[in-house]
Amino acid sequence: MKRLLEKLFGGNVLYKAIVGGYRCYRLTEESVPRPEQFLHLGKNVRIEAGVGIAAAERLSLGDNVGLSQKCYINAVGGCSIGRGSQIGGETIILTTEHQYTGGEALPYDRVRLVKPVFIEDYVWIGNRVCIAPGVRIGEGAIVGMGAVVFEDVPPLAIVIGNPAKVLTYRSKEDFDRLKAAGECIDPFKEVPLLKVAPFTRRKYKNELKTFGFDVSNGQEMFCYDKFAPRGERLKPVTDRTQNRA
Repeated sequence: MKRLLEKLFGGNVLYKAIVGGYRCYRLTEESVPRPEQFLHLGKNVRIEAGVGIAAAERLSLGDNVGLSQKCYINAVGGCSIGRGSQIGGETIILTTEHQYTGGEALPYDRVRLVKPVFIEDYVWIGNRVCIAPGVRIGEGAIVGMGAVVFEDVPPLAIVIGNPAKVLTYRSKEDFDRLKAAGECIDPFKEVPLLKVAPFTRRKYKNELKTFGFDVSNGQEMFCYDKFAPRGERLKPVTDRTQNRA
């Protein structure tokens, strides 16, 4: 039936709009479990379009957690994501592993080994990160984009690569100060502030103006409003406190 409809109406604009809308619905509304289906669902949790969740009844999400587009979390073995943690787009989190040692079939058998994943509070996971079963990521850690995490990540560590290795650590003094003050990003708000760091200024000093960043007078902060008219979307910021994300 599907092939017949495509053959008869595939070139019709209205048909394409209806089919496209239905597919969008399937990718968004139907793939996201209802609040009561989660093991725990905190306040102010943002789950963006295309997020896939298996076994939501074993997934715990703390307050102010953000799951970006096209993440996939297989929580069959249990998964906990702490408050204030932000998960980048297309990240994959797995919590079980196939049994192959001593198994009864090839390349693996019908048994899956339970290996829960724990992502503690205020963790930032970049885009396209893969988190292997059984991993614990410590409080305040940062996992760089594209990293493949096979081992536990210490608190406040910044890890990158495949396999992920510790590059450095974020400032404990800054982290503790912000945590004590309750400063946590709101996953529902835009992040319009842009800063031209000294390194960028040195490397691209002749090209920055092409993209609208005029730093000739020492300006380093800009505000990007994607909803403003095209010529007014990027504006210099003189008082940072008036344009907080």
